[in-house]
Amino acid sequence: MKKPELLMPAGSLEKLKYAFAFGADAVYAGVPYFSLRARENDFRIEELKEGLDFAHKYGKKLYLTANIFARNVKINSFYKHLDEWAELKPDALIMSDPGLIGIVRERHPQIPIHLSVQANCMNYESVRFWEKAGIERVILSRELKSTEIQEIHKRVPNMELESFVHGAICIAYSGRCLLSHYMSHRDANQGVCDNSCRYKYNIYEKSVSQDKEYYLEDQREAGQFYRIDEDEHGTYIMNAKDLRLIDHLKEVVESGVCSLKVEGRTKSTYYVAMVARAYRKAIDDLCAGKEFDANLLSDLDKVSNRGYHSGFMINGPSQESQNYSETTRFYTQKFGGLVVDAPSAVPDTVAIEVRNKIVRGETIELIAPKGNSYFTVGDIYNDKGELLDAVHGGTGTFYFSMPDKPEPFTLLSQPEVLANA
Repeated sequence: MKKPELLMPAGSLEKLKYAFAFGADAVYAGVPYFSLRARENDFRIEELKEGLDFAHKYGKKLYLTANIFARNVKINSFYKHLDEWAELKPDALIMSDPGLIGIVRERHPQIPIHLSVQANCMNYESVRFWEKAGIERVILSRELKSTEIQEIHKRVPNMELESFVHGAICIAYSGRCLLSHYMSHRDANQGVCDNSCRYKYNIYEKSVSQDKEYYLEDQREAGQFYRIDEDEHGTYIMNAKDLRLIDHLKEVVESGVCSLKVEGRTKSTYYVAMVARAYRKAIDDLCAGKEFDANLLSDLDKVSNRGYHSGFMINGPSQESQNYSETTRFYTQKFGGLVVDAPSAVPDTVAIEVRNKIVRGETIELIAPKGNSYFTVGDIYNDKGELLDAVHGGTGTFYFSMPDKPEPFTLLSQPEVLANA
C-alpha cells in the first residue's frame, strides 16, 4: 500500500511547525483576503515565506488556500497577490473559483492547483472536467461514500484525490443546502428539494426523569420527530458531531485517496499536535500491516470535540450524528502550555509559555512527538526570578524546575476535565 499524505491545518506559523513536528507530511494555510478563514488568519506574505522555508527545509509541503468565490471587486487585487504568492514557490494553490483558476493557469502555469472541497466535486465526469482544465488534485466533497470515490479513481486514475478524515462538519455551504436531504432524503443539490425550511412544525414536550426533552414534529409526516433541546444558549438541531475516520483509514486509502485531510485552521496548537500524532501512527501502522491501535481513539477524545461519527464515508449519517445540546459533556484535557526555545531567566529551569492556569504540586502530562511522560510541578519563577505558587494562561512565559529538559515542541496537558462540546 502506498503511504498516503497526512495533510494538517496551519492556522498560524506556530501551528504549522507543530503539525510538522508531530507527523504531518503537508499543511494548508490560508492567504489573506482570498481564504474562507479570512477573519482568523495570521498569515501575511512574510509568515508565508517563513512557513514555506520551514516546510521545504524538512522535505515537507505547504499548500496555500485561496478558495473564495470572488466578486468583481476582488479580481484586480487578485493579480497583485498572485504574483507575490508565485515568488514564494508554494507547493500548490487550493482554489474553487473557475475564473481565478483561469488567471493562475494563464499567469503562473507552473503552480499546481488543487480543487477545493468548496467546489463540490462529486462525480467522475466533474473530476475529468477539472483534469482537462489542468487541475492536479481534487479535494472531494465530504458527502461521498468510499465506494463512490473508488469509482471516481477507477475512471480517472491519473487524478490525485484528497478527502477529509477528521474535523468539524457544516450542514451547508452557501446555497448548497442539506436540510431537505437530512429530513426527507430528497437532495436539493440534485434538484428534488422538499422545502423543509418553509413548512410548519409542531413542538412537543416529553418528561424524562427530572429533565424535559423537546421535539419537532414534521406536519407533513405525522410521527416523525426531531429532538431540539434548548438551553440558555439556544438550540442545536443542526449541530453535527465531528468527523473521525481514524479507524476506517484502510477503506479510505483503498478507495483511491492519496491525501488524508484534517479540518481545523482555527483550532488550537494542542489540537493540531494531538490529531497529527494520532493519524501519523494510524497511517504508519496501516502501511506496515499492523492492527489498528484502539488507544488512538482515546487520544482523540482528549481534544475538544462535539462527539464523533464517521460522516458519509462509511455508513452515512443519521440522527445519532447530531449533538443536540451544547451542554453535552465530553472528556477532554486542557492545553497547559508549550515548551519554548528561549534563554532561561533562571538557571536550570525550562521556559514555558503558559496557556492555562498551572499551580505548584499538580501533575502535568508532557506530550512530545516521540511520546508522553508526567511530572509534578515544582518551583515556578517569573523573569525576575521570583518564586510563584501559580501562573495563569495568556500572561506570558515562565520558568519551571523540571527533572529533565523536554524535547523540542513538547506540550503541557493537564488532567482530564469535563468540558462542554
